Amino acid sequence: MSLKTIVRVGVVGAGAVASSVHLPILSRRSDIFEVEAIADYNLTAANALADRFAIPAGGRFEDPLKMFASGLIDAAVILNSGSHADLVVAALNSGLDVFCEKPLAYSEEEVVKIESAMKASGRKLMLGYMKTFDQATKAMKANLKGRPRAVDVVVLHPSGESQLATTELHVQAFPPSPENLAKFKASARAVAVEALGEAGAEAIGHLYADGIIGSIIHELSVLREFDIHITKIDFADRWTSDDSPNVVIQARTDDDVRVSLRWLILDDYPLYQEEIRWVNDKEGHHLIFPSPYILRVPTKYIATTRIGLDHVNTIFESYMPSFELELEAFHALTQTGHQQGDPIRDGREDMQISQQVVKFILVREGVALGGNLLD
Repeated sequence: MSLKTIVRVGVVGAGAVASSVHLPILSRRSDIFEVEAIADYNLTAANALADRFAIPAGGRFEDPLKMFASGLIDAAVILNSGSHADLVVAALNSGLDVFCEKPLAYSEEEVVKIESAMKASGRKLMLGYMKTFDQATKAMKANLKGRPRAVDVVVLHPSGESQLATTELHVQAFPPSPENLAKFKASARAVAVEALGEAGAEAIGHLYADGIIGSIIHELSVLREFDIHITKIDFADRWTSDDSPNVVIQARTDDDVRVSLRWLILDDYPLYQEEIRWVNDKEGHHLIFPSPYILRVPTKYIATTRIGLDHVNTIFESYMPSFELELEAFHALTQTGHQQGDPIRDGREDMQISQQVVKFILVREGVALGGNLLD
């Protein structure tokens, strides 16, 4: 690792999240980052983003492994769709610090590989859960005085197209080649089978990858910030409306805090919204998150307390993009070794909760269990 304050980064993945969020922020924060390289199996997409963000011609790669070995970068930012495990392992083993977008892993086998590489390499790893860095989340955490009786989470999730329409997303799309698409599908299937078994992968693999461990774990990460760790799934179900998946979960912690979570895909709904309500006899806390891809739209935090027979609502709004605060934290990690949370512990916890949810659903539906679900 260079001892310079500015960290030279290479980005893996030229998709929506790189285009609309990470590359705009990394490029703007030239005080702490220098984007030296980008890699994507779709080289046309990589070149388009490289042109847009002035990434040097010598820093454009079709093979991420060649980027890791190039000597151009100090750290890798892993943003590709699908499994991250092999790329995280390769980057760590190449002597790079790693920022990995969620999820860390789909299966226990992937977690073990990453954990082994992290220990052997001595490099630093950060797992990307940007909502835990939101200033409203921090304000709520600092304001909690007791344990909740219940926590309710509702996610209203429009289509990706409607979420990204007013973001910094690159205006052109570059579909993968048929060959790459076939490879991605085969890889996704193999990881789903490893995690869920053949029957489970067939029945719910897509929802597990893209919905539960691909999206709902954002909510689990925020709950973890408030020391809410789900240990038992009391009920879980999934259903489809107009070809859009929905998930409902009822769960609890070891100290019997009840957690309910509804995750609804609403293709034509006008806005993304996530709400978390935390309540006990004396205090209430309410977080309202906007679409994460539209930078500088505020997150709102409302605290409710009682005064005699009356009550007081205190409102806090945060405008600093949580993605930017997260990347600042990654820079600090590369320089000082200090970070929020433990990527292996947190990634494993979220994977295990996601698999508990899937297991409950598959048992209800009479689908044979396999993979990690037999553990």
